[in-house]
Amino acid sequence: MKSTQGRCYRMAAEIELRGMDDLLARIEAMGRQGSSIGNAALKAAAQPVQQDASARAPRSSSPRLPGGKSQQWRTGQHLADNIRISGVKTKDGIKYVLVGIEKTDNSPYFYGKFLEWGTSKLAARPFLGPAYERNKEQVVEIIKQQLREALGL
Repeated sequence: MKSTQGRCYRMAAEIELRGMDDLLARIEAMGRQGSSIGNAALKAAAQPVQQDASARAPRSSSPRLPGGKSQQWRTGQHLADNIRISGVKTKDGIKYVLVGIEKTDNSPYFYGKFLEWGTSKLAARPFLGPAYERNKEQVVEIIKQQLREALGL
C-alpha cells in the first residue's frame, strides 16, 4: 500500500482513498502485519459489491446440468451464486481485489462476461458495474473502518 493513496480496483473502476495519509503511513510502517491488515480491509470492502452483484445477476429458472461429454463444464449452479472476490493482487505497487468475472475468465461461469459487457449480437446487461457504483461509498467507509480498528483508533 502506498502512503499517499490506496486504490481498490473492480474492472475499470477505481476507488482512491485520499485524506488518509496518516492511517496508510501507520499501516505501511507496520510491515508484514500492516500488509495483512490492508489485505483484510480490501477483501472486507469488496463484500457489499459481491452481494449486490449476486442479487442482481441474471438467473435462469433452473441451471443446466451436464448433458453429455461435451457439456462437462456445466455445473447445475447459477452464475449469481458464484460471484467471487479474488485474492489481493498488486500492480504497480497498488493493491486491489477483483469482484466477479474478468474478460479472460474461462471458468464454468464464463458467460457472465458476455452478460456484463455484451457481444456483437447480445446487448450488455451489466450487473457488476452497477453493483460497484451503488456501493462505492460504502466500500471506502469499510476500508477506513477496518484500518482504524486495526490501529486501535
